[in-house]
Amino acid sequence: MNIQSRRLAALACSITSVVVLALVAGCEQGNAYVPPPPPEVTVSHPTQKSVTNYVQYTGTTKAVETVDLRARVRGFLKERNFQPGGDVKEGDLLLVIDEEPFQVQLDVAKAKVDETKAALLTAEQSKSREVAAAQLALDDALLMLARVEETRQRNLYTRNAASREDLDRTQAELKKNAAQVEADKAKLDQSRADYDTQILAARAKLEAANADFRNAEINLSYCRIKAPIRGRISRSLVDVGNLVGDGEATLLATILKEDPIYAYMSISESDVLAFRSQVRQGHRVDYKKETVRLDLGLANEKGFPHEGRLDYADPGVDPATGTLIARGIFPNPNDEIVSGLFVRVRIALEARPNALLVPERALGADQVGPFLLVVDKQNLVERRAVTLGAEIDGQRVIEENLKPDDLIVINGLQRARPGSKVSPKRIANSTSTSASSVGDTKSVSPAGEAKPAAAKAATPPAKTSSP
Repeated sequence: MNIQSRRLAALACSITSVVVLALVAGCEQGNAYVPPPPPEVTVSHPTQKSVTNYVQYTGTTKAVETVDLRARVRGFLKERNFQPGGDVKEGDLLLVIDEEPFQVQLDVAKAKVDETKAALLTAEQSKSREVAAAQLALDDALLMLARVEETRQRNLYTRNAASREDLDRTQAELKKNAAQVEADKAKLDQSRADYDTQILAARAKLEAANADFRNAEINLSYCRIKAPIRGRISRSLVDVGNLVGDGEATLLATILKEDPIYAYMSISESDVLAFRSQVRQGHRVDYKKETVRLDLGLANEKGFPHEGRLDYADPGVDPATGTLIARGIFPNPNDEIVSGLFVRVRIALEARPNALLVPERALGADQVGPFLLVVDKQNLVERRAVTLGAEIDGQRVIEENLKPDDLIVINGLQRARPGSKVSPKRIANSTSTSASSVGDTKSVSPAGEAKPAAAKAATPPAKTSSP
């Protein structure tokens, strides 16, 4: 190998060494650790609102008035003057039973009244007392004459101017006249008593005749069956031409008054105690003194669009069921609610003026329980165990362990780890102090406009909340 070749080989080795050293240096620089930036998360303060806790029950509706139309007299049904299932007004003529037999009875009763009136008038005009009094006066005068004659005969007899026979005759006549006067007095007393008795008897007969007449009038009026209330009437249960009231008060139809309408519910013993405790503490009104609002929702409705009030509650809890029956009353002008429906009814339990709410998506849960991820001033993530309250339109009331100025992670929970840093991006919350509603109830925006909320299936008494 010549010198030039050796030089070329040395140069190639040098270049190779430089390249290798450069590659080694590059590899050392590529292995240096560069920490990643903190993950970006969305944070917000909890929403602060006035919230009302509610207790929800399943109730049944019932008409405020239910009237059965029955035949009160025996006869053939002659007319039906209503449309089955239609509305009727108070006083409408609905059914007619054959009136002719009862009209005849009324005419007979009226004639009997006239007859007894005439008998009473005859008794009142009787002169038997006057006749007896006149006879007494006549016999009393004859008695006086007999006394005078007896005295005269006795004087004559003492002077031997009259016989003993004449004296005995005049004395007998005196006794006869005295007895006749006593008899006349008895007759006068009897005639007076008879007059009073006849008057009383005639008046009693007149009263009985009047009673029979009134009874006949009533029976005749029973033939025309009118609507006692306003409401909706059922179908006719007896066809025209059939005999009704034969030994029983035949049911002909039924009227339901459903505006307003009742809703009955069973309140558990624990809720009864809670209500009474709040009344004593002044947190709620006593329904006996002030109006207690109720809200009602039908099975096919969202929320509780029907507003009413508590109308009645049993005085005590039924020990057999452990519940107390309560009743609400609701306006029903458009007949949206009918009797016999299962409905959802809610009652306000308590009001919370400054409740804290967070979006449902901000909540996490593990074996320990529900939690929130809270970002502190150093942007470090803290796991905060919380107690959950009611759900309100996609938000959840936090009962404990949260403050209004806490920043909670709304989006990016998977990227945030307790104890690690994050890059928080703050968004505005919907903080409001106005009332809004909960779950399947109506919601009121800060401007006071009602917003529909998602409906939930009616369940046995379950506590909810509503702002």
